[in-house]
Amino acid sequence: MRASLVALLLVGVFIALRFIQQPGLAVSMYGLVPVLRGVTWFGLVGGLVTATGATAAFVLDALLSGGTALTGGDLLFATLNRAVVFYGMALLMTHSLRRQRTLTLKLHAQERELSEVASLRRALTPSEIEPRPHLHFAAAFTPADSELAGDFYLVTEGPGGSTTVVVGDVVGHGLEAARQAAFVRATLATFARYTSDPLQLLRLADAALREQSQATERFVTAICMNISAPPRCVITWAAAGHDRPWCLDSGDSLEGGRVGAPLGIGAETLGGEALGMETGQGLLEPGAGVLLFTDGLTEGRAVRSRRSRPLELFGEERARAVVRQHRGAPADQVLDALVGAVADFAGGPLADDLCLIAFRTRPVATPVS
Repeated sequence: MRASLVALLLVGVFIALRFIQQPGLAVSMYGLVPVLRGVTWFGLVGGLVTATGATAAFVLDALLSGGTALTGGDLLFATLNRAVVFYGMALLMTHSLRRQRTLTLKLHAQERELSEVASLRRALTPSEIEPRPHLHFAAAFTPADSELAGDFYLVTEGPGGSTTVVVGDVVGHGLEAARQAAFVRATLATFARYTSDPLQLLRLADAALREQSQATERFVTAICMNISAPPRCVITWAAAGHDRPWCLDSGDSLEGGRVGAPLGIGAETLGGEALGMETGQGLLEPGAGVLLFTDGLTEGRAVRSRRSRPLELFGEERARAVVRQHRGAPADQVLDALVGAVADFAGGPLADDLCLIAFRTRPVATPVS
């Protein structure tokens, strides 16, 4: 079908040439039409074949035109001239189409990637936290100015009405880091329904991560905490290569427990032990709170440092001072103060994601007898 269309175009060129009585103009102008269509429909081969046909049509018309002055060397020169135009146009058009198609494919790939990035970010750091009984939660996330990172948090229901909280960070940046973070978060969310033991949860996530990404060198730091159902608010936590949780009023690290190796490298390195971790435990009084965070807090800095000043991180002392200044404040106010302090310190876009989550216990109403 397409071959017949090209043939019709060539016939049209020849007929136009005969009526106009100007072979040079006719073939130079109208001969380009089938060449361009041949490239569009059949690629470079179609364009070259059509260019050959258009050149042949020019020679044929020159020979059949009794009044033409194109003979001998002049005809040869004119034929070469048209051939250069036709073949050159076929090559140029082929290059342009290939480049256009390549750019279109890249654009579509970027659009798909941006869509996936947005979906992953919404999944890793949701804007809303599902309410939990007698707990007031607040979360804050400030993305870095560089590539997409792997910070995430999770608040979900555990067995017996308990609440499980996780904050984690995949080492590295980019789409692959975010995908791995989404995998770890989904794994923890699934297992959290069946166990309230943070150590067991991290061990399960570690096993799933190492099985899923044996060929990669990425690992994940995470802090996992379970808060028992009221009326007693017992917290149990475990940390895999991650900073200990802080008291939301004093900024002090919670006592007890032992921080183990990050997920993805720990169990095999430690001879099968539970990542080298020990759980910590404590009792929260009504109104008390806990802060969990990624290293974007203590290592907060601008993405571009000034040459006039040495590299300086926000640091633990500054962060603890902000927490102490807001002793007793609602969880969301404490997080707002921390985010504002880090942003002011950096004086511009952050070099790493800043992910924070905090909660306070609410008094349990006493039944009226």
